[in-house]
Formats: sequence, C-alpha cells, structure tokens
Amino acid sequence: MPRTEFHRGLPLRSSSPRTPRISRRQAIALGIGVAGLAFGIGVAALANRQPAAPRPTASVQHLDLSYHPEGTQAPAAAPARPVAAGSAAEAVQRFLRANAKQDFATSFALLDQASRKDYRTVAGWTAAQADRPPVTGVAVGGARRAGGGAVEVTANVTHPAAVDPFAGLTPGRTVEVWRAHREGGRWRVAADPVSARTLLPADAAAPAAVQSWVDRLARCDAGGAAGMQAAAELYGPADLAAAPCQQHGAWKAA
Repeated sequence: MPRTEFHRGLPLRSSSPRTPRISRRQAIALGIGVAGLAFGIGVAALANRQPAAPRPTASVQHLDLSYHPEGTQAPAAAPARPVAAGSAAEAVQRFLRANAKQDFATSFALLDQASRKDYRTVAGWTAAQADRPPVTGVAVGGARRAGGGAVEVTANVTHPAAVDPFAGLTPGRTVEVWRAHREGGRWRVAADPVSARTLLPADAAAPAAVQSWVDRLARCDAGGAAGMQAAAELYGPADLAAAPCQQHGAWKAA
C-alpha cells in the first residue's frame, strides 16, 4: 500500500509511482486549442446551414379577431332584401316606422345608394342608431317636389322625452323633412333628414307647470311630482326638492 508522509498538513513525498503533471502554461494552451476547435466547427456548421426563409411582415389589415368554430368559415353578410314603396311618402313612413320597431334591416333596405355606400352593411347602419334619438311614433304629412326629381316629405315624429347631462334634451316631438327619390324603379330615402324642428310648449306655460309640480311636493305626493318630471333624477341639491314636503307652507313659482 503506498505511503505518504505529511509535514504540517502538506504531502512531502509518496511511495506510489508519480503521475505526469501538466504545467499551467500547457493547460492554458490546451484550453485555447479546444475552444478554437469548437469555434471552427460552429462556423462550419453555420456556413453549411440552409438560409432561413424570410418571416412575413405582420399586417393588421389581415388580422381576423372574430371567433369561428374549428372547421368553419366566417359567415358572409346577408344582402339586404329589397323593400318596395308605392310613393315617396310611403317610403319615408315605412323607413321611420321600421326604425321605431328597431327593424334596421328594413330601414337599411330603404336607404338610397349614397347612404348605403356610407354605412355599407346592416350592422354599420344599426350601430349608427346609438347616436340618434329613438322613435316611438310617426305621422307622415304632406310632400312636395324638390330638385333633381326628389320629393321632400314632412313627418311628425315622437320620441321618449329625456334630459341627459351628455346628450342634453331629447324632445318629445319633432317635425322632420325627409328626402326620397327613385332609384332602380323603387323609392329610396336619404339617411338623414333635410331639417328637424323641435316642438316645445311656449315659455309662458313654464311657471304654471312648475307650480303644479311644487304643489304636489308640498302635499308630499312624490309619485305625482315624479310624473311631471322630464327625468327621474333632478339636477341640483337633492334636499331642495324634499323641502316642500318637510317644511309645508305656501310655495309659489314665478
């Protein structure tokens, strides 16, 4: 068995055969040689590699975010069915009544060519109705000839009256003039009225309406007062509307 002698924890000599040692300079040279060989092999592999095909450039114009079940394709937009009207007045009446019933496919089919080009599809036309006051009733009046073979039709239109902090006043009644003309043997209607006039009561009647509202509040008739309001929520301090019922007394609107 080989024996090794130690002096202060360090081996001094061994009786076993010595193993050849590599100097530090030789080890560094060997390491550099191995690294150079690996680098050369890597460069050769890259040189023999086929060039990668160029990656296509992303384009949002071809991005489809709609969901379709696997194995199916996106459904094609259904063409608007033609709607016939015997006169310009009938076309305007059917157009406005279709909007009142939220039958926007029918009203889109009654649009003239220029308007259909603007809105393109029934979906586009439907989305545009969010910016228009809803229609609850239509009464078509007279019609008169306009330039270019068009006919202007007057209609009394009713809306759900409301006051909104963003949209402002939605009047209960408007008098609107709509233009229609013949295209392809059918009467078509422009998407927007030529004019729209709000029908409001005279300002002189306002104090009497307010007085009637305050009288109901003084009698603590909250339901009757609410029926005279344009909206459920009032603007201003809430305690002012509650004051007549709480304090009683005589209240006068001027």
